[in-house]
Amino acid sequence: MKWREIPRQYNDRVAELRAKLAQDPYAILGLSSSASDDELKMAYRKLVRTYHPDKQSDFMRAHAQEVVKIVNEAYGRIRAMRGT
Repeated sequence: MKWREIPRQYNDRVAELRAKLAQDPYAILGLSSSASDDELKMAYRKLVRTYHPDKQSDFMRAHAQEVVKIVNEAYGRIRAMRGT
């Protein structure tokens, strides 16, 4: 892998996550649609902790911000679908 290819790979990964979000927000959180509210909350918090921009190096910060935005949107959509 060459350094100049890394931003393209990150952009591809973000595009892949956005496409997955449009199809199934549960897939972003790694859950099935039958997951409980507690499982949903735990998976959400785990992903946000993992990708939080403040915990990333400067090199990864922009990518982490995009991933956290997608995780937040997936969580919001699921909560809206469930009415909670």
